[in-house]
Amino acid sequence: TLDQILKDYVTSLPACKREKALINYELLNKIKTILLDPQNTSLYDKNTRIWARKQFRLEEVVPDDYRVIVKTTNNPVLITEKMYEVFCQTHSQITQHGGQK
Repeated sequence: TLDQILKDYVTSLPACKREKALINYELLNKIKTILLDPQNTSLYDKNTRIWARKQFRLEEVVPDDYRVIVKTTNNPVLITEKMYEVFCQTHSQITQHGGQK
């Protein structure tokens, strides 16, 4: 299953990289909180704050509603809870026109 594949992937990584290798809903909210108040040093630990500011930015979708964007790719973050749904949608779109030239 996808859950087992993700679990195997994370356990194959060095211990120091496991926590942030895949972003779940909880970590996404931490990133949003840090980016919405970047000067607040009481939020989480220093390394997490630096990592969040270095890797991500916020994009306002509607007033006071933001999505987290990966700086290097300009793509929105895909959280683990939504991966299966997105994979299925992508597979459906890719195979929908299979065989047509």
